This record gives sequence, structure tokens and C-alpha cells, in this order.
Amino acid sequence: MRVNKWGVGLVLAASVLLTGCTAGAEEPTDPKPSAAAEETTAPAPASDCPELSEGATVDGAALGSCITEAMQDTAGYVAKTNILGMETTARYDPTDKAIETTTPMGSLIVIGDDAWVKSSTSEWQVADPNSSDPIIAALSSGAVTAASTDPAEAAGALTGDFTVTGTGTRLGQEVYLVSGTSQAQGVDVDATFEVTKDYVVLASSGTTEAAGQSIESSLEITEWDVAQDIVAPL
Repeated sequence: MRVNKWGVGLVLAASVLLTGCTAGAEEPTDPKPSAAAEETTAPAPASDCPELSEGATVDGAALGSCITEAMQDTAGYVAKTNILGMETTARYDPTDKAIETTTPMGSLIVIGDDAWVKSSTSEWQVADPNSSDPIIAALSSGAVTAASTDPAEAAGALTGDFTVTGTGTRLGQEVYLVSGTSQAQGVDVDATFEVTKDYVVLASSGTTEAAGQSIESSLEITEWDVAQDIVAPL
């Protein structure tokens, strides 16, 4: 299939829009947890964080603030995202503000203010949004907004009211299913989160429209509180 710059841009824009601030209709699963996942190191929720209990209605902005704070206190984590049928794997290192994302189109690494990208057929190079190669240009543009795809950061943009609709388990921890509609870049996003009692999002999925196209996304954290060794490729 021929992938043009517009198509690549739509996928990357969708990932920025949806990753971490959409959540899911799927029932939570209970995969075999890693040793690190069995014990959460997230801080106790602040007294002004909304109470999570079945049937409760919570303010999205307050919930998002608590999620952001809780998820920053970790050695690192790995998340798998599926948007428009394309699976992406991302590794996050909050300490060094580093992100590594791998997609079928290519990969990108962001460490602080520096970014590098590579397509599936090229070597690593410094990110260049003006590259004549549409894949490199799109990946470079994605690197600029990579922080927005971090579920910890994306949660900070939540709006509207959310309702706790049930409970389940994920990575060996009990989670609350929290559903509602939020706005992202002026677009309504129907979202559900799987949130631990300490306000860590372990999975999410949701639906919205962009460029006249219905977009469904899902996110699952596969490793939590596990250090990620993300290094500059050049």
C-alpha cells in the first residue's frame, strides 16, 4: 500500500489526539504480572483527588491532574497503542524525559529537546520536519509532539465529567473503569480509562472523528515501573 505524507500525518495526528486521553470498551484482562508490576510505587493520592468508587461521578480535570502526578513517579513503562489498525509500541523514561516509539513506518527517539527518527528502510538521523522524504518528515513532526502521546501527560488535558462504571484487574492490580467524553483539540473523544486506586492508567481506548474519519484507539501498558534504557542513537 502506498503511504503518502497526508496518510502518515493523519495517523500521527490521531496518535497525539487519542493516546492516553481515550479509553476503552474492552473488558480488562489479567495477564501474568511482572514482579515489578505487582507492587505499585505511585504515591498515595492527594486529599483533593476524586474518590473512585462504582457509580461515582468525577471531574475530568481533577482526575487528569491526579493521573499525571501519579504516573510521573515511576522508573519507566511500556505501552502498546492501536490506532486505525496500526500498532505502536512506546517506551517512557520519566526521569530523563525520554520516549522511544516504534511503528510499522519507522521509529523515533526523543530525549529532552533532542529527537532522532528512522524509517523502516533508513538509518537513524536527526529529526527534520522539512525532509523531502514524507515518512521522515511525518516522523519528525511526530517527535515534536511525542510528549503529548505519553498517557501521563495527555491525562492533564482531560475535560468534562466521568463516571466510574465498574471494576476489573490489569497487571495484577484492581482497576476502576472510568468513562466519559472529553475534548481534545476541539474534538469530542468518548473515553474510558482503567485506573488503579493510586490513579495510574493501565489501559484505555476510545472513539472520535478526525478529517471526517471515525478513529478508534486502544492503549495497554505492558510494563509498569520498569526502568527503560533509552539512549541517543547517534
